[in-house]
Amino acid sequence: AMQSINTYGKAVEDKIRSLQDDYRKKTFERKTEIDLTVSPLYNLPKVITPAKATSSIPKSLYEAEANDMNNFEWTMANAIAQMDNVKWWHRNIDRKEFFINGFINHYPDFLLCTTRGHIILLEAKGDYLDGDDSKNKLRLGRRWQAAAGDTYRYFMVFDKKALPQEGAYRLDDMIHVLKAL
Repeated sequence: AMQSINTYGKAVEDKIRSLQDDYRKKTFERKTEIDLTVSPLYNLPKVITPAKATSSIPKSLYEAEANDMNNFEWTMANAIAQMDNVKWWHRNIDRKEFFINGFINHYPDFLLCTTRGHIILLEAKGDYLDGDDSKNKLRLGRRWQAAAGDTYRYFMVFDKKALPQEGAYRLDDMIHVLKAL
C-alpha cells in the first residue's frame, strides 16, 4: 500500500512517463516505416573547448578531447587510437554536439572516421547498462545506420557482455569489426 501522497504521486508520474515513452517509440517506429529521412545537418565544430580536457590519446580530431570519460570509455578511446585504419576519433560531448533525433535524442559517445572513409558512431556501455535505455539507443542507432547510407555505421560496445541484438558487441569483437572498416 502507498503510505504517502508523495509515493503515490511518484508512482502515477512514473506510469504516465512510461506510457508517454511507449507512445513516442510506437509513433516513431510507425512513421519511419513509411518515411525516414536522414539529413546531414550537423557539422563538426572547428574548435572545441571542453571544461576538462585531455590531449594524451593520439589521433583525436581536436587538440584536446573532453576528459569526462569513465574507465571503459578511456579503454575504448585508447583501443580506437591504436588502430591503423582509424584516421581520427572524437569524444562526442553529451547534450552539446551530434545526436540522433528520434523517439529519444541519443548522443553517441564516440565519432570516428576510418581511412576508407567510414563514419562510425560508437556508444560505450558498462556491462551493467543492458536495460531498456540501452536497447532503445541501439534500436535508434541501427535505424539511423540503415537510413544514412553505406558510409555510416552505428555500434554499441560493452566490455565483456553484450546485448543479444544486432549492432551490440563486446569490445574485443568490436575491434575486429572496426579493423575491417
